[in-house]
Amino acid sequence: MSGVEDVRAAYERLSEAFSLDAVPSVVARIDRLKALSRAIGEKQEELVAAVSADFNPRAEAETLTAELAFTQETIRHTIRNLPKWARPRRKRVLRPVPGRTEVWVEPKGVVGVLSPWNYPLQLALVPLIAAVAAGNRVLLKPSERSPHSAEALVNLIGGVFPGDEVAVLTGGPDVAEAVTRLALGHLFFTGSTATGRRVALAAAETLTPVTLELGGRSPAVALPGASPKHHARMIAWGAWLNAGQTCVAPNHLWVKKGTEDAWADALLSHAKGFFPNDYSGMIDSRASDRMTAMLDEATARTRVLPAKADVAHAPRVVIDPPPGSVLLEEEIFAPILPILTYGDPSEVIAAERGRSPLAAYVFDRDSAAALAFLKRFRSGGGMVNGTVLHLAAHDLPFGGIGESGYGAYHGQRGFREFSHERAIFTPSQGPWLKMLAPPYAATARKIFRLMAR
Repeated sequence: MSGVEDVRAAYERLSEAFSLDAVPSVVARIDRLKALSRAIGEKQEELVAAVSADFNPRAEAETLTAELAFTQETIRHTIRNLPKWARPRRKRVLRPVPGRTEVWVEPKGVVGVLSPWNYPLQLALVPLIAAVAAGNRVLLKPSERSPHSAEALVNLIGGVFPGDEVAVLTGGPDVAEAVTRLALGHLFFTGSTATGRRVALAAAETLTPVTLELGGRSPAVALPGASPKHHARMIAWGAWLNAGQTCVAPNHLWVKKGTEDAWADALLSHAKGFFPNDYSGMIDSRASDRMTAMLDEATARTRVLPAKADVAHAPRVVIDPPPGSVLLEEEIFAPILPILTYGDPSEVIAAERGRSPLAAYVFDRDSAAALAFLKRFRSGGGMVNGTVLHLAAHDLPFGGIGESGYGAYHGQRGFREFSHERAIFTPSQGPWLKMLAPPYAATARKIFRLMAR
């Protein structure tokens, strides 16, 4: 366990090691990423067991795919593209001033990563990979709610990176708060909107730039042309992956009035596929108690349909919860999917107006119609006829908007998030330079007038 005093010691160690003269070469960064990839492969069983111990259990297939395979593919994608991303961009220009421009891509220095518990490996390692690829030193603080995974990260990263390149700090909220108060080159936070606001306020004191990857009540919309037979499987998978503890899970599903029972039956039918071996636990009693409270409120006011599984936190579908319900006001982050009904799709646009979820999903057998509908309301990202999988497209930037956060990462966007793009200009030499300073000749004044038209 780390204490607040360890935060300062780690920060000073990393800061002393960082300078633009000591930035690792691209080749050296790639070697570190290759070493990290090998270590993940060698420790695969240990990492799977650690995550499962935190969730009691975590479905093995979910950890292998959404945590480890995702991270390994991130490393491979980064290694393939890093030489191109890190290359200075040079260009000859004639206007408005002739010369040569250069953009140098430089690390920001010591950066902080505050990672969450719901995907405790992937959401710690993927931003760390981007930060290391950009040449930074990294201070990583995993969530205290996934202690086994945090300890596994300490062992994994400690075996790959020297202590003056990456430091992993365990501990509670006081340690995370201490990280937010450091004068960092960049701070990357994944978590709730409420905590994100506090992180941003703390970082503002030192003018530390921040990336906030927050939550958001991500809607799924089944347009009239959508079909429970064709589309319920993908919605059910996204909603109940990791027992609903996914930041881009469908938070609620809009369906045409009169079709809600057909959708509920189809969704709960697909829920059977998670059992007995592929369904994850809730992270802790705090999450379970919150789910119970939401279900108690919903059961007293509307229909709650459970999946047929001998698990206390089995998936539920809630039909048209009334206005003011917690299910309609908060990000659910549990295996509960409210079904809301509409008469005309324009009602969905009106209901979602003013919100800025992390993702939005639209379903229709006419994918062009679904895409056109998706354009009518905003979100951090989204999909047509699918859920969650847009995260796996490494060339797509992933991030929120408004209450779901700001900044983005994945692929080149992540590399740029942790980089400073330094603009350099070298003017062409010649007599024209004399025109730039007074006294201005008549010819210069004429040129100024032409340029200002």
